[in-house]
Amino acid sequence: MDLVSPDRVMRLDPVFGAMGLEAGRKIWSPSRLSMREKASLLIAGDVAVRELGLPFELHTAMALDKANMPVEDLRELLRHIAPAAGLNPASRAFERLTEVVAELGQTSDSHATRTRAPHPAAPYSANAFEQLRAADPELAANIEDQSAELWARPGLSYRERLFASLAIDVAGGLLGQPSRQPQLLCRSRKMDLK
Repeated sequence: MDLVSPDRVMRLDPVFGAMGLEAGRKIWSPSRLSMREKASLLIAGDVAVRELGLPFELHTAMALDKANMPVEDLRELLRHIAPAAGLNPASRAFERLTEVVAELGQTSDSHATRTRAPHPAAPYSANAFEQLRAADPELAANIEDQSAELWARPGLSYRERLFASLAIDVAGGLLGQPSRQPQLLCRSRKMDLK
């Protein structure tokens, strides 16, 4: 797998650069995950740990070049993770995305017409919010509404959204109840993570 900008990585430090390039080749090599899914994981992880420097730039370049993700799909990825990653980090990621796109000579298609239809419904089963409704009905209704909006938007597949959400949970150390949500999501939509 050819990576974008390997010279920039090598200029950091020859030994570290070689390590980074080898890791990058392994990450981006063919596997069970699509290139778009890998890009979604990596970019979401960058935002979660507030790493918007060279790694974010390289992951964005790979998403555009190797995963063939339009800029609007990258913007949709940031919209999807914003509530979980934080609105402030997400707003900085939007700024940085605009800069990276311009640096790469790409055009931003943020007003492009969506060719994919929105998903028909939120991916959660009817009882996914049952415990939360019992504890705080108003909060549950708010989260259900937000989830329905985020997961039903066009531009990203459920799997891409799932992997992005999982990256946010892992980076945030949410290994309790929230980390079980992807499994609930997969079961409710009969998705296969394999």
